[in-house]
Amino acid sequence: MGRKRRVEDQLPEHDETEPERRSRRGRKLALLVAVASAFAYLVRRNQRKAEIDEGIWHEAPAPAPATPASTTPTA
Repeated sequence: MGRKRRVEDQLPEHDETEPERRSRRGRKLALLVAVASAFAYLVRRNQRKAEIDEGIWHEAPAPAPATPASTTPTA
């Protein structure tokens, strides 16, 4: 059984003179998640670009070798 309290012992429900203090932990966590997701997005985007560039580089035809007939001798 709980002890009985008098009216003076009870805490006031809301004090208008002092604004409610909020924890910054939620905002910091949201900012951390946003920065981490942006970083992950940039890393993935760069990896995709590198794979595309690598694929294009490897699939590009080799340059035709210069034939001796096409060069003009200088004497």
